[in-house]
Amino acid sequence: FHGRPAAILRGRILALVMLLAYSWSFEFSLMAGVVTITLLIALAPWLFLKAQQFRLYNTSHRGLRFGFRTTIGSAYRMGLPPLLLWFGFILSAAAIASLKAMRFAVALAVFPVLIALLLPLFHRRLKAFQHRHARWGDRHFGFEPARWAFYKTYLKGLGVGVLAMILMMSGGAAIGYAISGRHANPMVMGVAFGILSGIVYLFVWCYMSVRLQQVVWRHTHVDAVRFDTQIRTMPLMRLVVVNMALTIITAGLYWPFASIALARYRITSMRMSMVTPLAWVDAGEDVRAGTALGYAATDSFGFDIGL
Repeated sequence: FHGRPAAILRGRILALVMLLAYSWSFEFSLMAGVVTITLLIALAPWLFLKAQQFRLYNTSHRGLRFGFRTTIGSAYRMGLPPLLLWFGFILSAAAIASLKAMRFAVALAVFPVLIALLLPLFHRRLKAFQHRHARWGDRHFGFEPARWAFYKTYLKGLGVGVLAMILMMSGGAAIGYAISGRHANPMVMGVAFGILSGIVYLFVWCYMSVRLQQVVWRHTHVDAVRFDTQIRTMPLMRLVVVNMALTIITAGLYWPFASIALARYRITSMRMSMVTPLAWVDAGEDVRAGTALGYAATDSFGFDIGL
């Protein structure tokens, strides 16, 4: 991976500005919030497309660059359905909060249910879009149907999360009583629950990242070349903890290096198996030209979606 920390830092700063605009726009007025979210949704598929071009052009294997070729229309057809569903949820929540009409809260619950049911499907469509339009040298990637594999992975993640929450609540209560004696101190128990919640969240996030990466790459191929990944939950968790600590110590300045370290670990965990030699892969004449614009755009905006 050949990403530049300086480029990522500039992009992260601009992304932070956009995040702050999204987070605080509703504090000024409902209209300001709606306009901000509308602009973000309008730009999101384009930024996503440029992010893929940036990531793949800056990744190579055995001296051959990767690339990403598709149209902006395809990116919008893939990205708009989940974005519009999310937009409906945000808009409904803001309207109910501003009108103080809690009797419509039941109708609002439709959006979280739809999001929960469709999230694995949307995730599969996103990964299929990423991989079917990716190329290595002059060869195009393919992505096999994996709808039920995604749903099964999400259900396993939900089970792990629920079990972890039960263990966290039990452990937090036990630690609180052990420290406070017979009469539990609410502050002590709050701190214990906060620390354990962070650990649980980090573990579940790493677990889902590992399982989803395994599902994605085991359904990806380039002609006769198959892929697998040796990424594991605990090594990923240790890497995330170290990078979080260094980012906090440096007041955020280490974040670009942390992003590259995480991307490098994910990519170097990949493995290929093939029955034909790599000689049939050419460098491809249009890889550089096809990704130059994406490199510049993501250099400015810092939007990226990983493996």
